[in-house]
Amino acid sequence: MKSVELFTGAGVLARGTASFGFQHEAVVEWDRNACDTIRFNQQRGLPLLAGWRVFEQDVNEFDYSAVSGDVSLLAAGPPCQPFSLAGKHRGEDDRRDMFPAVFEAVRNLRPRAVLVENVKGLLRQSFAEYFEYIVLQLTYPELRREDDEDWRDHLSRLEQHHTSAHQL
Repeated sequence: MKSVELFTGAGVLARGTASFGFQHEAVVEWDRNACDTIRFNQQRGLPLLAGWRVFEQDVNEFDYSAVSGDVSLLAAGPPCQPFSLAGKHRGEDDRRDMFPAVFEAVRNLRPRAVLVENVKGLLRQSFAEYFEYIVLQLTYPELRREDDEDWRDHLSRLEQHHTSAHQL
């Protein structure tokens, strides 16, 4: 089962999914120290990390054509700071909100399953509408956000599509 992982960090989630048989075609992480940790552990011969292709780069710049064939799992641990109980609680208005990058990966890879790890704070009432947006965007990745459309307008369009799809 092929997988791709975004926002890999030092590879903790990736090691977990690898232990269940997923073969990582790509692990993408921009932080050099985290990538060095993965490479160091590969050099040490840790079996779960064998064959991982480490891409040290911004997820937004990753070329998905580097991944061949069907992808069974897209795993991602986007930055949690925008939704954390600590900090400024800016959510979708925080430049570190990387859920749009996850949506783009889903559109490009068309994985059979998606696993996203984040923080409990994302489920707070203040982010309920955005959480609904995340769920619907992952459900209907083919309904892209238009260039002149803010996420709330896109959410409205996704809700309309979802409602009409379930009325058939």
